Amino acid sequence: MLLQKLTLPILGADDETDPPWDYLAILYSIVPHLIAAVAILSASVLPYAEGQTTKVGIVTVILVMQVGLRAWGDYAYRRRAAHEPLKLWVDRFVPLSLVSGLAWGTALAILYTGGSPDTQVVVLAVGCGIVQSSAARAYLAPRSTLMVIVIVTAIVNAAAISEGNWIMVPICAAYVGFLASYMVRLIAMDEKRIAAERKTRVLVKALAESNAKLIQANEQLHRHARTDALTGLENRRGFDHELHRRLLLMRETGRPLALLLIDVDHFKRFNDANGHQAGDECLRTIAQLLAGLVTPSDDIAARYGGEEFAIILQDDEAIQAETFAEELRESVACLSLPTRNGNASTLTVSIGVAIAEPSDDDRTLIARADHRLYEAKAAGRDRVCASDRAEHLAGSR
Repeated sequence: MLLQKLTLPILGADDETDPPWDYLAILYSIVPHLIAAVAILSASVLPYAEGQTTKVGIVTVILVMQVGLRAWGDYAYRRRAAHEPLKLWVDRFVPLSLVSGLAWGTALAILYTGGSPDTQVVVLAVGCGIVQSSAARAYLAPRSTLMVIVIVTAIVNAAAISEGNWIMVPICAAYVGFLASYMVRLIAMDEKRIAAERKTRVLVKALAESNAKLIQANEQLHRHARTDALTGLENRRGFDHELHRRLLLMRETGRPLALLLIDVDHFKRFNDANGHQAGDECLRTIAQLLAGLVTPSDDIAARYGGEEFAIILQDDEAIQAETFAEELRESVACLSLPTRNGNASTLTVSIGVAIAEPSDDDRTLIARADHRLYEAKAAGRDRVCASDRAEHLAGSR
């Protein structure tokens, strides 16, 4: 289990829905390598003061090359193409890590070998700091981190053995063991975090889907609540809501508004003679005609109640409301309606038209349209009344 966790290439790499690109951005960053280079160069101060300038020069060259290589890696990662896979950059990071470990270990070993006791203590302290900081990033890329730690400690140990300091071997082995257990704990903690985030994403996605379904169900319920089951038009509830809304819009924007109340002439006589099924089919046929005549984005056709229908017109249609009503009356008169005995019949409609005024509310506009509908019916039906004066009746046969 220990080795399994320490040999992971990068945590979360198997998550195709959310690849850990942010982890790679941290791993490719040049900043930690600049800090490590400064620390090692600081350890070179004593050897330089002791006159070991050649040794310090070699270390400087190694560090410059290592930092330059990591700077190139950082630049290349930032300029990567969007379509490139995560695995490609994980695989590229491994050799970069090996080079960094070799460079750090070699530079520290050069400074350690032949150095004064004070220099060796400083070198070991810097090496421990670099190895410890690498272990702290183990949750990002366990395998590469472990390789860097092993390489650095192995090279420094080799330098210590060459100086006859064998006690460094068990000390470094214990230190690496401690770091390994520390790394495993870090990895386990981050795996729990990743698992929690994945679970959260699943729950959030499920919640979003549930909300979408709930919104869809509410919209469908809202449509059903406003739809007349027989004709498919807006029902009285939907009509009342739209009329109120359109009147508010008219007062805010000045857009013209007109209301048509339509009554099917002698419908009860037709229903009694041909049966309720024929009557229902008659209403559906007229409803389809109304729906086809109105503009869906601006106008509303509704079943007002029984054999009565209503149309709300806005903008240009509202201005030409009387002409629209007359065309509607003529279209209904041309309908062929099936009867009980299989023959065809015709029906007519009477229409009352009211143009909304700024002072109108729902009640006054409906009352005016209803009054004109009554006048149309009183004058013999099959006609349009768009005024309170009888001489403005149109469409009588």
